[in-house]
Amino acid sequence: LVFYVPNSFTPDGNENNNEFTPVFSSKRKVGNYSLSIYDRWGEIVFETKDIDFGWDGTYKNKAAQIGTYTWQLQFTNLFNSKKELINGHVNLLR
Repeated sequence: LVFYVPNSFTPDGNENNNEFTPVFSSKRKVGNYSLSIYDRWGEIVFETKDIDFGWDGTYKNKAAQIGTYTWQLQFTNLFNSKKELINGHVNLLR
């Protein structure tokens, strides 16, 4: 299973790069998926267990502040039954 997590996105409504979501070579080989996004104070601003649903750059139905956010990705690789826990950051730009 190969996956990529972008480090920036631009939710400005121009049809390109409007959503932050990890990209997998085979979504069918991903189980127990969970993605959480945190602001700089550690507050959860977005959370999903749906692999097809990414963060649109909003928080409480308003545009989130431009800046760097921390993410945590958890899933089971169904190729080898290995549980993955990965952390990183993403830059929200407008």
